[in-house]
This record gives sequence, C-alpha cells and structure tokens, in this order.
Amino acid sequence: MNLNQFAKNNRFLMLALDHRGSFKKLMNPENPDSVSDGEAIELKKDIINSLVDQFSGVLIDQGIGLKAYQKRKKPFLLPVEQSGYTEKKGERITEIKYTVDDLKADGAGGAKILLYFNPSVPSAKVQLHTAKRVLQECKEKNFPLFLEIRVYKPDTGDEIGTDVEQLVLGSLNAFKENNINPHVWKLEYPGSFEGCKKITKIIGNTPWILLTKGSSFEDFVGMLKEASSAGCKGFLAGRALWQEVGRLQGEEKQNFLSKTLPERFKKISEVVLA
Repeated sequence: MNLNQFAKNNRFLMLALDHRGSFKKLMNPENPDSVSDGEAIELKKDIINSLVDQFSGVLIDQGIGLKAYQKRKKPFLLPVEQSGYTEKKGERITEIKYTVDDLKADGAGGAKILLYFNPSVPSAKVQLHTAKRVLQECKEKNFPLFLEIRVYKPDTGDEIGTDVEQLVLGSLNAFKENNINPHVWKLEYPGSFEGCKKITKIIGNTPWILLTKGSSFEDFVGMLKEASSAGCKGFLAGRALWQEVGRLQGEEKQNFLSKTLPERFKKISEVVLA
C-alpha cells in the first residue's frame, strides 16, 4: 500500500472535488437540474487544471470527476458510498455503491468513505458496521482508506452549535473503540485548538486531515492554522476553496481560476508545510 503517493513532504495537500448533486446546485442554486453533466465536467476540469501543479492528490467522483480529470498527473481517490444518504427518522445512513475493485478499475489510488455520525443515535451501530466492512475490504486489497466523519444532530441537522467538540470527539472515540482505524482520518474542525489536540491524542500515529465543510476560505485558514499546530497533517479542501466559481462568468471567472484559486491553495499549503 502506498499512502505516501498522496503526500508532499509528509503532508496531505489535497483537493476535494467529489461533490455530485451539490456541485450543480452551486452552479445554479435556483435550478440545479438545468445544469448539464457536460457543463459540470467543464467546470471541474477548469478547477483541476488551475491547481494540478500544486495539489498532492485529488478526491473526485465517478460520474463527473473522472471525465473531468483526464490528464491524471497526480493520484486520486474515489468514494465508495452513494451520493447523499438515506434518512430514517431523521438519522442519516450511508449506502455503499462501489467496491475496491471498482475503484481500482477506474484507476484510483485510494478510497474515501463519508459517514454521517452521531454516537448517541441508534443508527450509529449501522454506520460503524459499514465502516468496519469497508475498512476490512481495503485492508484485504492493500488499498488506502480515507475515512470522513461528518457529525450532525437528528433534530437540527448540520446546525451543531457549541456541541461540535463533544460530537467530533465522541464519534472518533466510538470508531476507535470498535477497532476502526483507517489509513487517514478526514475530520471537521472541532471548534478549538484544544479540541484539535484531543483529536491527535485519540488517534495516535494515524494521520488526520481537515475538511472544509463549506466554510469561508478565511475561516478555513484560521481553522487550519490551529489544527496544524495541534498535529493535523494536511487537508482535503473543497468548497472553501472554489465555491464562488459557480456563480462567476467571463473575465471574472477566468481571474478566479487563474489567480484567486491558485493563491488560495498556495496559502493553505504554506500553513501546513510551515
């Protein structure tokens, strides 16, 4: 297994671009169904080409991302889960769509699984079982697994508020207690520098990287500085980098792709490599 293929100087400087339905919604919030696959492919291609000389690896999707990433100069991850989640009584269940062999056949160098999680709800057991099954398959196939945990509350959804640290650390402990140890943890900011230090202590020698979760770019920079100081080994950055581009046209769009986006990626890379 070659995990180092995704790293630069032992740090993960990775672009997240596996967004599916949500990507078209960013392009046209009022009518995402009007966005064609071809239009989405072209925009993803533009984003990738803007950053391909900087990122150490990229997370893409099977439907649009694979077609957008034609000149595969850097290694890529693919998701094993179906887009979105199945909702049952307000709880979010991950459905697996792809096998490791499917991902390998598409040329991927690793797998990503996204698990919405709350350690206090009944579906936590289902999500843990899914994670354990996917991890076992990856180990048998000698294939890197990046495991992403997204915490939520069944009553408020993504509005976590001040409970974010409790939920992130509680979720992480639940995975560890069930002997679920992926090759890389992809985690959200737990709300503070102290929370980041606690993450590093819980997971030990396994690297963890930060996800953006749709925050603003400037907010993400601040989070990343704290996380990196506390032991985080990089990022898998998505919407905080590029979310504005879907609304831009003409020269404004070209300036964003040629200047703003590379400058942003350089800035967060310097934070991690410092």
